[in-house]
Amino acid sequence: MRGMERLITAWMVAMALLVLPSAPVNAQQQERTPVKIAILDVQRVFQNARALRYLQVRMREYMEEYRAETAREEQAIRAAQQELAGMRERLSPQEYEEERRLLERRLLRAQERVQQRKNTLNQAQQMGMSEVQATLNVIVTEIAHEQALTLILRKDQAVLNATSLEITDEVLRRLDDRLPTVDLDQPGTH
Repeated sequence: MRGMERLITAWMVAMALLVLPSAPVNAQQQERTPVKIAILDVQRVFQNARALRYLQVRMREYMEEYRAETAREEQAIRAAQQELAGMRERLSPQEYEEERRLLERRLLRAQERVQQRKNTLNQAQQMGMSEVQATLNVIVTEIAHEQALTLILRKDQAVLNATSLEITDEVLRRLDDRLPTVDLDQPGTH
């Protein structure tokens, strides 16, 4: 029993040492900057920023345009396949094989164009997102300097926060003012 008391006493002393504030080692530690915190709802910024909504609309338009082009190409290839199947009886085996190879190359080129379009769309979207992110970083830095903020937390990382700590509305307002749209060339035109 006595061993248990010693263990509990040692544990309590260790906990007390952990809880007690340590004495500052030098004068610099005594003059610490007070922490001033703000909360930013990045998800709400990304959902509501005018430039990102513009980017989403443009990307949808480009995708629809590409889908229509791809559908036309697929339809033309199917028609050529049907035509080739109908000509099989009239062509020699060598002529048929040559036509089949031409059609196969045409199909491969169409598949390459589809992949290239996807890559081009992804690249255009990434460029637009990078422009928004760069502008957002500048705005957040400006607000941090203006309000002497020492820490900005993402809202999704905060368990609880007072609404007075939120800077989301101000960030969103400045982002919309500074970057209402994104400079986005039509993919594949540059």
